[in-house]
Amino acid sequence: MREGPLPGRLLILLAGILCLPALAQSYADRNLSLPQGGAESRRPIIIVAPVTPAPPTPATPGAPKRGPSGAYASDEPGPDIRAGKVDYLTQFKVVGRIPPGSTINKVSWRYTVARKPAGFEARLCWQDAGLCWDVSQASSGSTDFFNGRDASRPFQLYYGIRGALRSGEPPVKGEINQVIVTFDIPG
Repeated sequence: MREGPLPGRLLILLAGILCLPALAQSYADRNLSLPQGGAESRRPIIIVAPVTPAPPTPATPGAPKRGPSGAYASDEPGPDIRAGKVDYLTQFKVVGRIPPGSTINKVSWRYTVARKPAGFEARLCWQDAGLCWDVSQASSGSTDFFNGRDASRPFQLYYGIRGALRSGEPPVKGEINQVIVTFDIPG
């Protein structure tokens, strides 16, 4: 029997097996760790409604429209921001009668606040805040993000300041907010 080289090979094999969990843990720590920073840079996650796992499928680019369409505009006064870490809501009304089965093909928005302080965030949401589009950087624009959704469901605009207003700072005056929903009517 030759026993000389076998225990050496077995020892190397065992050492390799024992190191695998440490290597895997090191890989996971490097790739899954949270960003470093103070408590002020990390915010708790608050789930307002069930999360939709995937955005709606985009409309086919350049596809010709094959049926009737409609649109409505809803204007509502925007609330004043009086405190930080609070979401302020504008609830838009569905204007007019939307035929059953109508689906969204474009949503435009506009919101006006007297100023956007540091930490300002805004989200345009469909139905019950389960599906939202971040509009913090653009106070007006349009999106195809909500395409294919039920046009008879209302929209909401949430905005606020993630930090705190400075002591003695006046409230941020909300002005008029608007949503324009263009939709396809089933033919």
